[in-house]
Parts: sequence; C-alpha cells; structure tokens
Amino acid sequence: MKEKQKITKYPNGNRKTETYIENGTSITKHFYNSKDTDVKELISLKDGMKTIKHMTSHGIVSKLEHFVEGKRHGEEIKYIVSKADGSIKSTKVYDNGKLHGQSITYNQSAQIIKHEVFALGKLVLKYLRENDENEDITNVNIIDKENVMNLPTKEYEKLQMHS
Repeated sequence: MKEKQKITKYPNGNRKTETYIENGTSITKHFYNSKDTDVKELISLKDGMKTIKHMTSHGIVSKLEHFVEGKRHGEEIKYIVSKADGSIKSTKVYDNGKLHGQSITYNQSAQIIKHEVFALGKLVLKYLRENDENEDITNVNIIDKENVMNLPTKEYEKLQMHS
C-alpha cells in the first residue's frame, strides 16, 4: 500500500521523481529520459540500508547496489542488459565504502574472466584458471602480502586451501 506519494518534475523535463512509503519501506524512484539516458532508479530505505536498483526504461535491471550511512556496503551486482535474463556481468563486495571480498567479472557465456579479492580497499589476490571453461582455481597470485591477514575470513580460509 502506497502512502504520501510525492511527484516532482524537474524544469528541464528530463527527470521525474516519485517518493512514497510502501509496506514500511521508503521508496524513491528517479526516472531519467533524455537523448542519451533512459534509466529508472528504484531507491528503497529500510533499517538503515539504502538499496538502489538501476533499470532500463523496459524494466530490465542493470545494477543493484547497497549503502549504509552513504557508503557502499554489501554486494554490488551488474547485469548484462542486452541479454535481459538476469545474467550477471560482475559482482563486487563492499564494506564501509571499500572493496572487501571477491570481485568477479563474467563474459557473455557466464564464464569467469577476472577473479580478484580485496581487503579494506586494496587488491590482495588474483585467482587464475587454466581455461575459461574450467571453474577450478589452478593458481593464486598474491598481490599484497601485507594485507592477506585483512581478508574476509571466508576468503582467508579459501586461500589457505589453495596455498
């Protein structure tokens, strides 16, 4: 159920904003419509977590990101818009505004083409594979030995298995 809907149109006519409360969640929608942009942002705020879902004018999700106190937090997911089937282009994990965890990039065939791990914003590891079709990690390249101890626990344990 929507409550207190507010709609604002900007003077240039290229952006419209809707704000309302739905099921206890504050929702803000930004609609952009200009020559070079045709995007909708769905912004929700619940329990201090701000979630932004970026969508094309056709309703295809292009990006999902989360913020706490104005800083990126949690998983950011980018989707392959041209496929329109929810195929993931990349995932990154943030903590307090800094990359902290896995950053994975996929090709159009959903194969991993880049797999890195960050600790407190610094690149620490690169996982290498024999070929694109093999998901098994064959080699770990430690980029920043000083920050290995700052890795998220799950990533540190994974590194120990491959060392």
